[in-house]
Amino acid sequence: MDSVIVGIVIIILLGIASQLIAWFTRLPSILLLIAAGFIAGPLLGIFDPDTLLGDLFEPIVSLSVAVILFEGGLNLKINDIKSTTPVVLRLITGGVLITWVIASLGAIFILGLDMPLAILMGAILVISGPTVIMPLLRYLRPGANVSAVLKWEGILIDPIGAVLALVVLEIILAGSASTGSAVLQTIAILSKSLIFGGLLGAFGAWIIMQALRRHILPDYLHIAATLGILSGVFLTSELIQTNAGLVAAIVMGAMIANLCKANISHILEFKENLTILLVSFLFIILSARLELSSFNGLALGLIIFVFILVIFVRPLAVFISARRSKLGMNDKLLLSSIAPRGIVSASIASVFAFRLTADGYSGGELLLPVTFAVIFGTILTSSIIAPLLIKGLKISQMNPQGVVFIGGQIWARDIATLLTKKKIKCLIIDDDKANVAYAKRKGLEAIHADALKGSFLDDTDFNDYGYVVAITADDNYNILVALRMSKSFGRSNVFILPTVDTSSRDQKHPEHLPGRLLFGAEANYDRISELYDKGKIRLETLYKDTTVAELVEIYGKGSLSLFTVDHNGLVTVISADIKKGFKSGTDIVTLMPDSSK
Repeated sequence: MDSVIVGIVIIILLGIASQLIAWFTRLPSILLLIAAGFIAGPLLGIFDPDTLLGDLFEPIVSLSVAVILFEGGLNLKINDIKSTTPVVLRLITGGVLITWVIASLGAIFILGLDMPLAILMGAILVISGPTVIMPLLRYLRPGANVSAVLKWEGILIDPIGAVLALVVLEIILAGSASTGSAVLQTIAILSKSLIFGGLLGAFGAWIIMQALRRHILPDYLHIAATLGILSGVFLTSELIQTNAGLVAAIVMGAMIANLCKANISHILEFKENLTILLVSFLFIILSARLELSSFNGLALGLIIFVFILVIFVRPLAVFISARRSKLGMNDKLLLSSIAPRGIVSASIASVFAFRLTADGYSGGELLLPVTFAVIFGTILTSSIIAPLLIKGLKISQMNPQGVVFIGGQIWARDIATLLTKKKIKCLIIDDDKANVAYAKRKGLEAIHADALKGSFLDDTDFNDYGYVVAITADDNYNILVALRMSKSFGRSNVFILPTVDTSSRDQKHPEHLPGRLLFGAEANYDRISELYDKGKIRLETLYKDTTVAELVEIYGKGSLSLFTVDHNGLVTVISADIKKGFKSGTDIVTLMPDSSK
């Protein structure tokens, strides 16, 4: 028992450490997780996953993958894909076929696998997955169309690839089955997976939606009930047909995301956190199962194999699938550069290798090292090539400097106008039609909407924006908007006005608030409006290196420094907790009450 606890704690610590290092270094976390598991397992022998988990290994992996895919399904929004549906459908049909055929041929002629095993290897490698796509999308911010295609392809292709690989595996294990019986077996597996998985997933989603709509359960049981129903649906599907549970998990998540009218943000947030833990756990235990001897004689072949998948197979699949679509050449090139494999490929390869070895099939032990080499290689190349393309082709901004203004009153419009002059993209969101109309007359981008209604924030493309400032007259509204926006933008990039009913001393360290305080601890809405009535918002250029404290000396007592734009076009939102200084030549937007209007 002690050794089991030690092993599990080591896995948890390695997972957390890998995620933290990835965050600090901006490296893909999965690469670090694979490295951590490989070092702890085959290199140092700190723990053995099979000994640690025993018979629980396969069910733990399978159920964890189902939870991950369910969370992925919760991120599938129909509105995201309306203009790119044909591309996604072709990628998960014709694109899968192209990848499968060429990967299988490469496994035969480059890696030297026998034909049945190579065909199985090709089927496993058509799978991508949300565990690697979602972090890359958050980092790359490739634009709405590309993001939608990658998200839907990555999630839908998982059950397709899993069922395809299962069909091949069953045919291999059947051995002497005739062509006719193999075809019938294939049809039976596909039909049972799609029909029963889809129906049970829909039934599970219906139960959850009814419970939420009718307020049958208290809030604190929503997450537990969702996990319980998901587990039951997954188990029932798997009992009917292996891997049908993956279909059920995605269908259940997607239906809840698109049809549930109740607020599911708390469920989604929990699932995201749980997914991070599960992904960390799975990649470490799966990579720890690798054996050094498995890579003997494969190193050069694996490099060539991964190179062909990245440089030839993926672009071919994308350009054929995206023909006559609304995607431009730049979008196609970017799609071609992103095709990482993830946890579903790794888990299926691990389980199938075990089944082949147990049945005495020679060569089955090669599935795992080849799959992990492809995972490592495709994530590495996607993380290198895609950013270079984005930078070279100027497809999108990986470090966007645009500012979203929640509130479009006159002084907010003046700030946005001055920032726009410095080529900083600004977006005003306001439910007051007059404010939106005035903003548009000044040439500003503005949307008439209530930022808290429905799924507006989730359905709006914010790829060009890196900062959010909530500056309406309603303090509670600002806090609620910041709470929702901080999930996408990060708490450090979401700002709110100080509240009127809290002392400035209490607001210097506002841990209870979902964002940072704008402009100064006493710069609430009423004070800014009063200062604006007596003065003007101006754009100035600093003539010397300046600290935050010196800004008041330069622009006068009662002035408020709001934003800065440096010579590289990088924005700084002046906040109550800011301590950095500003270089000479930096442009600064300041509210100076003593200036004539």
